[in-house]
Amino acid sequence: MTHTQPQVLLVEDNPGDADLVRLRLVEGRSEAQISCVNRLSDALASLDKEEPVLILLDLNLPDSHGAETFRKVMKHSPNVPIVVLSGQDDEALAISAVHHGVQDYLVKGGFSGKQLERSIRYAVERQGLLRALEVTRKEQVEFKNRLLSHVSHELRTPLTCIHQYISLISDGLAGPTTVEQRDHLKVAMKGVSQLQAMIRDLLEASRAESGKMRVEPRCIDLGDLVQQAVAMMKPMAIRKSIGLGAGVDAGIPLVFADPDRALDVLITSSTMPSSSPRRRARSS
Repeated sequence: MTHTQPQVLLVEDNPGDADLVRLRLVEGRSEAQISCVNRLSDALASLDKEEPVLILLDLNLPDSHGAETFRKVMKHSPNVPIVVLSGQDDEALAISAVHHGVQDYLVKGGFSGKQLERSIRYAVERQGLLRALEVTRKEQVEFKNRLLSHVSHELRTPLTCIHQYISLISDGLAGPTTVEQRDHLKVAMKGVSQLQAMIRDLLEASRAESGKMRVEPRCIDLGDLVQQAVAMMKPMAIRKSIGLGAGVDAGIPLVFADPDRALDVLITSSTMPSSSPRRRARSS
């Protein structure tokens, strides 16, 4: 059903306070049409049927008290602005509610019709701005993700080509090289590896920020994971003439983690450049 007047839901169990709110709306010449319920359960049921433009919420109801009241309403209808109706002794709680996302609060018996009308109008406008900002933020994140995905794809292709040709020359397959040339090739290869790692980290950070990174934790044997990381890193260690091994305490219990993400951490930490020229590539 479509209404020409904005709908306001009043959640108040005290009939006198509810009548006072209606009176103040009339005094403030508000165009809002008000409906009243006296329990939180009835409010949530009403919100399931139709969302109002605003909720006027008493925090102490027969079936809910204090901060839990506005938390339940905000969780149920996060896009509907809330103005708390507070008693004198609840003012500190009302201020805390504002800090947690409630748009405003009014002390019962202490507001005029004009103040009530202004509070409703400002709350609706602020909530609209918050929605617009959230939509804009999501669009910006999506655009950034598409841009990073495109750029990373465009960069990976030439980097892979550079990596292959450097390896070909370093291995002597394109002809003999001098010691000095091989040193230069090692520096170039290190730069390529760092760029590849930076691209990977950018994509992982982007997925984490947008909530698209899949994390599937389960009980895993940390020793098996370390041995797997060592096996994956061993070819690189052999090329660099580095001894690589692992010693894991058999008493370490199973850990609850995503094995793929944990393996990424182990490999990344092993390949990060160190300030010490004598860094030992040994995991323990």
